[in-house]
Amino acid sequence: MPADMKKIIFILLLISSAQFSFCQSGFDKAVKLYYRVNPFDRRFSTVLKDVLSDTSFVTIEMKKRTDSTFFFLSGYYKRFNPFDFIASETQLRMAETEIVYNDSLHTIDTIIIYQILGLTERGAEGLAKAQKELTRFHKRFSRDFSRSEYKQGERDGVITAAIYNYFFYGLQVAPLSIAWGKMPDDDRYTFTISLRLKIKENFAAIPKSPEEY
Repeated sequence: MPADMKKIIFILLLISSAQFSFCQSGFDKAVKLYYRVNPFDRRFSTVLKDVLSDTSFVTIEMKKRTDSTFFFLSGYYKRFNPFDFIASETQLRMAETEIVYNDSLHTIDTIIIYQILGLTERGAEGLAKAQKELTRFHKRFSRDFSRSEYKQGERDGVITAAIYNYFFYGLQVAPLSIAWGKMPDDDRYTFTISLRLKIKENFAAIPKSPEEY
C-alpha cells in the first residue's frame, strides 16, 4: 500500500475515534444525570442488585427470565427526580426484548431496554412540562451524537407524542431515545428516556450487529 494511502487511512481512523470519544462523553453525562443506577460503571448483576436494594425504590412488578418469557422489572422511586420539572412520580422500567438487525443475515438479538419516566400532572400544564424537557434535552445533548432522528405521533391532526432517537457513527441501533407522550389508561403525561443495552459477559454495552464489530 502506498505511504500516502496509509496516512489517509490512519487520519480517517483518528477522526472516527475522536468522533466516537466525543459522542461517548456526552452520552455518559446524560446517563449519569438521568439514571440513579448507571448500567455502564458496574457489572450488570450489580446493577439489578443496586436497583432492587435501593431504599427509595418500590418494585411494582418483576418477572424473571424463563425459557418462554423475557425479564421485566417496573417500579418507582420515592425520592429521585433527575428532571428539570418536579415529577409527580419517577418510574423505572427494565425489559428484555428482541431486535432484528438490518444486516445481510437479518441477525436476531436480545437486548435490554432500560427506561426512566418522569410523570407530570394532568392537563395542558403537564403536557407543557414533558414537551419542554424533551426540547431541553435535545438542545443540551444532541450535538454529542453523530445524528438524531425525530418522529411524532398524530391523531385527528393533533400531535400526541414525539420521540428523538440518537445514534453513534456507524451503528444502526440508537443507544438512547427520549420521548414525551400520555400514559396508557392515564391522563398524565410523561417524559421518558430509554437506553438500549446489550449484556456481554455481565457488562452492559451498546448494541452492535455482527457486521459492526
